[in-house]
Amino acid sequence: MYCPVCLNDTLKIASSGVVKMTFDGKAKSTTQFYYNIKEETPITLNKKLRSIIADYFDYYSQFQNKTIIKEIFAFSSDFKCAQGCAMSLEKKFNILGLVIEKEDFLSILEEEAENYDISLDMNKIKAANQA
Repeated sequence: MYCPVCLNDTLKIASSGVVKMTFDGKAKSTTQFYYNIKEETPITLNKKLRSIIADYFDYYSQFQNKTIIKEIFAFSSDFKCAQGCAMSLEKKFNILGLVIEKEDFLSILEEEAENYDISLDMNKIKAANQA
């Protein structure tokens, strides 16, 4: 990936860190999980993702005036530049294809939305998560 500081193709995800999620720009303190690419399997990471999504959808399903969720973003700030550039903690980089496969992400979203009777605009979510 390209580093936003030096603009070189030297940005890599850290082997361990935190994935955070937002749902239409909103998040709870529980919408994050720790990952370790070297020690965890994709199945384990997908279980963590499913747990986070299920927790949020359970919470959201209690709302009386639910709207269609149009944007779900899974990101991390745990990236490093090979040139040693200082990354702001404000930077948010998409983790799809790096920690979680895009197909798994979309599949888990659809399954959990159905379980909790949550409406998703999958066309917008898919477009927003082009990896």
